[in-house]
Amino acid sequence: MKQVRGTEYINRDTGEIHEFAYARTVDQEKAYQEKKQREDSRKKAKAFTFSNMENAKEAIEVLTTVELGYFLVLQTYVRYEDNVLIKSSHNPVPMNRGDIGEVLGINNRSQIKKHIDNFLDKEMMSTKAITVEGKQVDAFVINNKYHFKGRTENKRVVKAFSEQIRKLYQANINKKNKKKPADMGFLYLILPYINYENNVLCTNPFETEGEVIEALSIADICKITGLDKKNVQAKINNLKWDGMTVFAKVLKGRKTHLKLNPFVFYRKDGEPDKSLQADFLIRGN
Repeated sequence: MKQVRGTEYINRDTGEIHEFAYARTVDQEKAYQEKKQREDSRKKAKAFTFSNMENAKEAIEVLTTVELGYFLVLQTYVRYEDNVLIKSSHNPVPMNRGDIGEVLGINNRSQIKKHIDNFLDKEMMSTKAITVEGKQVDAFVINNKYHFKGRTENKRVVKAFSEQIRKLYQANINKKNKKKPADMGFLYLILPYINYENNVLCTNPFETEGEVIEALSIADICKITGLDKKNVQAKINNLKWDGMTVFAKVLKGRKTHLKLNPFVFYRKDGEPDKSLQADFLIRGN
């Protein structure tokens, strides 16, 4: 009788011996799948695009707050090599107009067309013909002057973390269960003011010496965004996802300055330092 090795199993019906590459028990397979899911989630959480802080100001000049919100969400779907908008990293098929409407939460075809045509007219986006499975299709491409994936030596950029931005967009809905692109546009408006060293919102975001950083006040943010104090405060207090806030308030006597969550936007290479992470990870009462 042939000895059965650990890499073989016997078919109980036929008695045949079959070889296999590996085996897991049901519990082992469950543990493996859970571990894989956690690893995939961590990879997704770390995926980012670069946003050019100087050029973002140009986008702010020509787009409304709602359009800026749509643009911020849309740029999270760019492909690494060419900035083509794709459905996902696991399904890198170029987006069509319907796909764009779906990720932005726009159901009306004429509204989808209106916003896409506006992005095309203002050169925030373009189209190009590419080959997919032997067929030529028109793909939408985000202008890499504003947002891109890849390497850069430019320090005047912000890393925008794709998964968190999408989750934030999904999480913040109005009473009619509609997404609120203006909330995302609010974030776009303050994107050029994120300090390199500490994620503080300030007037001199390229300054590295803490004692000369000039933090933005609520009044400053009102001027930047065109909103009144009540609305600015509401966005600062209410913008959150998965129980995590987008903003942290730092009290200094009677004065307050704001930090932006480094899991959404971050300037430096690598991971945010532990103290900055703690500002957002520590649960208060």
